Amino acid sequence: MDEQTKTLFRLIQERYVKVVWTHKIQLCQAAIHSKKNKRRNGTLAFLSCAVSAAAITHVLKWLPAEIMVPILAVLSLILTFFTILYKSDNLGKAASENEHLAATMHDLRNRYESLLADIKSEQLTKEQIIVRRDALEHEEDLIYSGIVPATSSEAVDAASKALKANQDSTTTDKEIELLVSDNLQI
Repeated sequence: MDEQTKTLFRLIQERYVKVVWTHKIQLCQAAIHSKKNKRRNGTLAFLSCAVSAAAITHVLKWLPAEIMVPILAVLSLILTFFTILYKSDNLGKAASENEHLAATMHDLRNRYESLLADIKSEQLTKEQIIVRRDALEHEEDLIYSGIVPATSSEAVDAASKALKANQDSTTTDKEIELLVSDNLQI
């Protein structure tokens, strides 16, 4: 590989790494939203049950009114707060948006990866490399010019751990040996 091709290869590697990061961060953010949504739904369900139970208890006069009315009022207030919070901050929708962008970035990541393989195996001319690189960069620009879901530092930290410590987007020779049938191995 000559120096010009190495320079192009290095640039494309850097773009690939950025796409890998975006993909993983979006997946982690989706998981965070889903976890919070599940916890929030549980809280909402518990409070709904508690308010209903308190109301039934009050109707049936099992507890003195001076105790039940304040408890019912506080539970109703908390339930109203969580209901409004739930409706104003739809975590399920946010998780879905993160997952959608992650899927888009996964596809882009795979195409960058294929380009790197084609360059390394010397299947392309410099001109072909430049054309494919420019097309991928243009597509990446279009993706980022749209509405990109917000992410948190918690998602970035989780992605960092997944990519660096757990090597989530890395395939080892041992994994290939174990998972790819013998007739498809070199």
